[in-house]
Amino acid sequence: MYRKSILTLLLALVTLMGQAQTKVTGHVVNERGETVEYVSIGIEEDSVGVISDAQGHFTLTIPAGRKDELTFTHVSYQAVTIPYTTYADGHELTVTLKDKVNELAEVVVGKKNKPHTLSGKSWVRTSTAGFEGECKGDIEWGPVFKNRKDYLLTDIMVTIDKCEYEECLLSFNCYEIKDKEFINVLNKPIYQRVTPADNGKQLYVSPAESVVLKGKKKYCVTISVVDIKGGGRLSFPANFKSSYARHKVKGKMRKIPGCPMIIVKGYEVE
Repeated sequence: MYRKSILTLLLALVTLMGQAQTKVTGHVVNERGETVEYVSIGIEEDSVGVISDAQGHFTLTIPAGRKDELTFTHVSYQAVTIPYTTYADGHELTVTLKDKVNELAEVVVGKKNKPHTLSGKSWVRTSTAGFEGECKGDIEWGPVFKNRKDYLLTDIMVTIDKCEYEECLLSFNCYEIKDKEFINVLNKPIYQRVTPADNGKQLYVSPAESVVLKGKKKYCVTISVVDIKGGGRLSFPANFKSSYARHKVKGKMRKIPGCPMIIVKGYEVE
């Protein structure tokens, strides 16, 4: 009798768990019907999330009992929130993102101005850090810094220690940290493709827009992997440095004492 009761209970729990999970699939486009690649999709400040693929398609499994809104974010578009009632029945979604209204800063840089290192100048390498396995969107990670003057962001540099993937796509982001809120200061994504041929190389990326980092404000420049081919690991030289990391797509940023070495450079603005 006892064994029969336990077996009945276990079968009921397994059935309930299988029925209660919600699988959400869909496609993300802009107002012109064009595919939007590598969109962050998830529940705010939670570990439930996923990155859409290069064609804007996504599949997300939401745990039992969760009825939260889903948030769709991309640096080039306004965030969109989808309520539970819209995705609960399991039909495929088409989510449309609206363009941001970009306000480009008018920047004046002196002709004799030389680039300054804004973060990473005096770091001492301690070990390596990076990403491994099916890591798409798992971690967004980078240093915190603040400067006395205004600077035009020109370059972000990382050194590839070792890439074991056949190929992976890195995404770089820049946030202003204001009252524990992370505000994206980019309007266009920054991507960099990496292969084993880049092992040991320094890679430089630059924003395709004028991004001014204001003096006395706190910023965080992060790196993440948004697409991979094959399996393996991607590592960078690491340092002890005040930094923030975020697990999964919409998880809460957490402060930690180390990160991949990311060097940020810019010109002083007159």
